[in-house]
Amino acid sequence: MVKNFKGLLALYLITLLFSSSAFSQNVLDDLGGGASAAAAPDLAVEKVEKISQSKRIFIITNSNSSFDKGDFISLLLDAKLAARALVAKTTESGVAGIKITKIYSLALWKQLRDGLEVQVLRGDDSYYKLKRDEAKKSDENEGIIKSEEDLFNETSLLEDDLSLEENSNRIIKQDNVVSATMASIEGIDNDGSSQRYTQFNVHWAYQLEDNIWAEFSYGQNIIDDFPNPGLQTKMTNITLRAKYTISAPFFSYVQPYIGYQIVGASAPGAGEEDPDNPDIDLDAELNRLEDLKKSNVIFGMTILKRLVPGWFIRGDLGSDIIGVGFGLEF
Repeated sequence: MVKNFKGLLALYLITLLFSSSAFSQNVLDDLGGGASAAAAPDLAVEKVEKISQSKRIFIITNSNSSFDKGDFISLLLDAKLAARALVAKTTESGVAGIKITKIYSLALWKQLRDGLEVQVLRGDDSYYKLKRDEAKKSDENEGIIKSEEDLFNETSLLEDDLSLEENSNRIIKQDNVVSATMASIEGIDNDGSSQRYTQFNVHWAYQLEDNIWAEFSYGQNIIDDFPNPGLQTKMTNITLRAKYTISAPFFSYVQPYIGYQIVGASAPGAGEEDPDNPDIDLDAELNRLEDLKKSNVIFGMTILKRLVPGWFIRGDLGSDIIGVGFGLEF
C-alpha cells in the first residue's frame, strides 16, 4: 500500500513539473509575441518652412496639431530618425518654431532643407531609436548640439535669426541694413555748368513697420580747383528717405523711395584775397560755392541683391545719387 502510494506521488510530481514548465514557456511566448507585435507609433507629415543660419532653429508646419509648445518631438525621413527637438513656440496660423536638441543621423540631417516634408513623432521615439554608437558618432561629427542640456544656454528662439508672428509679413526679416556705396552726385564746375562728382556714401536703414523703412545717408567728397584754381571744396550730402520693400526675382528686393536731400559745400580760403591772384572775382567765387549747395525733394529706388545670408549688393538710382556698393542686415 505504501509502495503504491509512493509511486503515485512520484508520478504526480513529475506531471506537475512538466506542466509548470510548459505553462511558463507559454507565458513567455505570449509576452514575447506581444512585444514583437507592437504597432509602430503614428507619424504626422509636416513641411520645413525655414531653417536658421545656425541650423538650430526650424520653422515647420503644424497643420495636424500633432504637437504643442513644450513637447519633445523627433524628425524622421523615411521612418528613420534624423533629429530630436523641443517645440519652443506655436502659432494659430499652423506653424511652429522648434529648437534642435540632438542629431541622430548626420546623413539624414544634411538632407533637411526648406520646403522638405518630414515625419514628426511626438514624445517617446524609442521604437525608431538608432544604435547608440551611431547616434554618438553623428553628434561628435556634427559638433553643433550634443545634448538636451544645450537648451538651457543663453541662446533662445528670439535671439536666433528666425521668428514667427513678429516678422511673418516682412520681406526682409531683420530691422537694420547698413550699406556703403560709391556714387555719382550732380554738382557744378567753375563755369557754372553741370558736373558729376564721385562721392563715398554710408547708409543706415531701419524697418519701422513691415516693409516700410526710414533711411539716413551721409556722403562726402573733395573737389579740387573749385570754386577757383588752387582751392579745395568739401561737398557733403545728407539725405533722409522713406522706402518700401518689394520682392523681386533672383533673391532681390526693390525699394522705391522719396525723401529730402541737403547738399553742403565749404572751401577754406574762398572769398579771401590772394596776393598771388589779385584779379580773382571774390564775389563770383562765393557765388559758385553757394550755387553748389542745394536742398530739395528726391525720389528714386534702391535695389538689393542677396549674395549670402546677411549680405547684399546694393544699387541706387535716383535724383540724388547713382551708386553701387554692399549692404549688411542685422
